[in-house]
Amino acid sequence: MAQWSGGPNDQRRHGGPAPYQGYPPPPRRRSAWVGVVATVVAFVVVLGLGAGGWLLWRSARGGDGDGGGGSTLEVLKKGHLAAQDLRGVDPVALFYASFKRMATQPVVHLTEESYRERSAYEKGTDGYVWESGFDYRTKQWRIAWGSTRADDPISVCIDGKSYLYSYYLKRWKGPGADDLFCKAKAAYRYITDGLSTGGMTDAQAEAWIRDLQKDYKGFVNPGEPRLAEVKGRQYLRLVVDFKPVERADGFYYGGQALMWSFKASGLDPQSHPYYYNGAMGTGYHVVYYIEPRSLLTAYSEVEQTPVLDRSGRPRQDSDWYKVRVQYHLPGMMPEMRASGRPTRPKLTWPRDQA
Repeated sequence: MAQWSGGPNDQRRHGGPAPYQGYPPPPRRRSAWVGVVATVVAFVVVLGLGAGGWLLWRSARGGDGDGGGGSTLEVLKKGHLAAQDLRGVDPVALFYASFKRMATQPVVHLTEESYRERSAYEKGTDGYVWESGFDYRTKQWRIAWGSTRADDPISVCIDGKSYLYSYYLKRWKGPGADDLFCKAKAAYRYITDGLSTGGMTDAQAEAWIRDLQKDYKGFVNPGEPRLAEVKGRQYLRLVVDFKPVERADGFYYGGQALMWSFKASGLDPQSHPYYYNGAMGTGYHVVYYIEPRSLLTAYSEVEQTPVLDRSGRPRQDSDWYKVRVQYHLPGMMPEMRASGRPTRPKLTWPRDQA
């Protein structure tokens, strides 16, 4: 199982390093110290960073430092919020607190909708939609998957067996036991939003976050949170830009930073499983809707941003991809049966209009 897409966003096509087999070690980060120009000197500085050097990398607001701790988030527990309640909320602390909460959920239940053309997304046509459930404790998973066209068939995976329903013929076909799509190792592409995961302990999630903050500074960039109301309930709308960062080899890494930092948790991404969408250098523009009290994400829109060339400019031949994600909370395995006329998976959350 590859840890990055080998499809339209393949890194080699966009001027980056050829994909590795297995898990390549991350190149050293490029030093940000002013006046350091020689690579050897930069390496010595990185090796010599002690407590003082680490303090220079911390950021209270507007970056991916430690976020100032959880105390700024206490106000979110008060109940109904007003705009002024958010003035003291650190967006970095909010993002990582929510990221940790999502990563430690034992069961992840999602409905997702994906598009590879901007025009198709705007029209809501020619996309794909699926509902999935994954239990990280048992590695059990289920999925119902198909296109957004109402008359197209849908595929369903239940307990490792595949079934196909034809709306035209009005009947089921299956079960099939040899469909690779229904094997647990294929689940990694469909069970998350392509950035986060589930099933971690607190310590594992904290190790992931700590490594992401320390070694990939500038990658995670949350904006100021805003209040939003959806179906009569209040949420925090948080926009986060995941910007590719330059490493010592001169390449810019985006999604692969998530994979390299994930390994600090001690988990094996193949068996856990963990996967990120896009290429090694892909960035992301994400809109999150977060429940204030639980800090769990209820909905997100994840748009891939272009791979950067070695000069830091977006590649003009980068493909476009966007996924809408509705998180069913609390996460429970969805009921799926290969009988009767199935309901096509559908998001009930409105699109972000801000």
